[in-house]
Amino acid sequence: MGLKSTIVFLSMLFFSSTVLGQHDWTLKKERDGIKVYSRTSSISKFNDLKIELDMPGTISQLADILLDVEKYTQWAYATKRCVLIKQTTKLDLIYYSEIAVPWPGTNRDFYATYSMKLDTVAQVLQVFSVGMRNYLPEKENLVRIPLSKGIWYAHAVAPKTIHLQYILQVDPGGSIPAWILNLFATKGPLETFENLRNKMKGLNK
Repeated sequence: MGLKSTIVFLSMLFFSSTVLGQHDWTLKKERDGIKVYSRTSSISKFNDLKIELDMPGTISQLADILLDVEKYTQWAYATKRCVLIKQTTKLDLIYYSEIAVPWPGTNRDFYATYSMKLDTVAQVLQVFSVGMRNYLPEKENLVRIPLSKGIWYAHAVAPKTIHLQYILQVDPGGSIPAWILNLFATKGPLETFENLRNKMKGLNK
């Protein structure tokens, strides 16, 4: 099994275990139909996050937004830079991102694989993103995120409405004050998915 296949396989196992463990999640915040949950992580000292919401549009529209990684700065909270490193197939890529952290914290960065499974007939989309800590050497004045695993799962619930679930397991690395962590655990997800939903609304006026 090649590296890419191994990563996708492990990501699918992660997806199955996180989704099946629904009873572990605790609702932390809800605003305008966006629900943010957390739970104790099995692989990180920081809690796992889950975000759920409905949004207008189609699976294909969402796929186009998620594959356009260089525009993540327009809607993903605290994303300072996002660069496409390598496009391996139409639905598989490697990208680099720098995350802005408020002073006195230090900005974080990471490289990640990104593998999408898109079924336009069944109207189902899954994305598996896995951080690669040692893909390239660490950069000066940035803290490399040592652990990042993300799952996007979306399916149509009506002809022009989709339900989206996002699950994140992460260790931001380095020293990070609790108040900064709390920003990313509540404010960050809410703003990110409000922005994403607004982009979808703009495509479906």
